[in-house]
Amino acid sequence: MSSPIDLVFMPDGRVLNDTNHDPAIPRVTGFQNYWVAADLGQAHDFSAVCVIKDQALPTVDAGRVIVGPRERTVVFADRFRGVSYVDVVDHLIRLKNAPPFGGKSNLVIDGTSIGRVVSDMLHEQNVPHFAIQMTGGQEWSKKGRYVNAGKTAMVETLAVMFAAGEIKFAHDCPLRAEIEADLASFTTQTTAAGNQIITQGRTGSGHGDLGIALIVGGFASQHLKPQRMEVAHLSGYY
Repeated sequence: MSSPIDLVFMPDGRVLNDTNHDPAIPRVTGFQNYWVAADLGQAHDFSAVCVIKDQALPTVDAGRVIVGPRERTVVFADRFRGVSYVDVVDHLIRLKNAPPFGGKSNLVIDGTSIGRVVSDMLHEQNVPHFAIQMTGGQEWSKKGRYVNAGKTAMVETLAVMFAAGEIKFAHDCPLRAEIEADLASFTTQTTAAGNQIITQGRTGSGHGDLGIALIVGGFASQHLKPQRMEVAHLSGYY
């Protein structure tokens, strides 16, 4: 059974256990990062942002210091419209750099339609990000900052994450009811050729932007997360 320990949160997203300078206590490195995900609307449509906290913290289990289970939590959401693309880009940059996200956040946007324009503007300002372009089918591929991913696969990825308890809402997450309504508007249909496709109905508020933002963020956290290498010693091997 795990127990709490004192942790040191580094500015770059690493989380270390505090050894109190005791050489007998091993140093273990976990992480706490954020995914800032945005769905971008036309001039008179809503744009939306959802932020997912993504962490795996050092803990003590059976007397050993280990990295605990990965936890993803939707901690923030926002919706806005009637602003220029320049203002949208500025808003995303400020949010990405705002506490507690600054220095340990990954920006990902829906790169479909006007998303390409916003992506180019971010790229011109040297802002690292991913632009996910929704396509048909179940496959996904990455080239530079652009990711092509099947919309069905993206929706199913988030659905599986919620069903498995791999992602949850913070108790004080703003716009939670609206996000859930957006997600409920997605349904699965079978085409005449026997293919499964995702269709989206309008929610009561007439939007789907918050749901798309979370779908984009959930997919990115699952498939675009930074690769980490860890070294461990084998035990019980002869």
